[in-house]
Amino acid sequence: MRLVLAACVRTGMKTRSCLHASLLISTLLSACFAPKMAPPADPQAQTRAATAQAMGYPTRKSPAELDAAVAQHTAGFSPAGSTSRGALDRAVTYTFEGIEGTCYTVVLRLTEGAAWGPGAEAGIRVAFETPATTGTAGPGLIGPGVVGAVGCTEASGPITLSMVPMVGDPPLGSGEYEIALWSRVATEEQRAALAADKQRQQDASDQFKREEAERRDTKITKGCNVCSLRYQGCIGAHHGKQRCEKDYRSCAFEEAGEGYMTACPRPL
Repeated sequence: MRLVLAACVRTGMKTRSCLHASLLISTLLSACFAPKMAPPADPQAQTRAATAQAMGYPTRKSPAELDAAVAQHTAGFSPAGSTSRGALDRAVTYTFEGIEGTCYTVVLRLTEGAAWGPGAEAGIRVAFETPATTGTAGPGLIGPGVVGAVGCTEASGPITLSMVPMVGDPPLGSGEYEIALWSRVATEEQRAALAADKQRQQDASDQFKREEAERRDTKITKGCNVCSLRYQGCIGAHHGKQRCEKDYRSCAFEEAGEGYMTACPRPL
């Protein structure tokens, strides 16, 4: 700034104009040499990086590790139908016709030139939906592919798999993939286990419904009794029937629930 003032004196510039010029130049220089602010951290990217580390960096696993997982989850299986191809930069879904009592494993492999992107870094969730159940197929992404053991179906019909990032929703990568379906007829032991598991689930559901009904009935009975006693106390205190009935309705709604109008007797 001193240099600017000296130049002003030499050129005969007025003091006020000279000060304005020097302040402008100082501001411009400060803007040029000010430290640049680092861009804000991406929370999703941070979560993805942490998850990838916790999962052992699934995209970095070797083709040999993928082959070992495929061999493990297709042991005793046979190829079922032709392969299917698709692009990684679009939604990755796969649908096939399942047959009751048949076990399935789906194997996805990257084709030549394809590569996983940031969306796959933390792994891939393989969700499936059958006519009878929904679930997640594993073990998931391993190096240059994905293995999804669907299990054995309880009913015939379409089975749809959707492969999405474990964190966020960016594209999984670039290039194409190829999906192969493997199947095996369930053994008698597996069929029996499926039937037993289905029965256990049904029994648990029935038990839950019974317990919910008992809790609801207990709440209604207790709520009706409490509010009836309060009503009698209100009438005994000579607060007036209209006010006591209003208080009773509020009490019954709170203590017995929405069904109090049919469950609780009308106060006398």
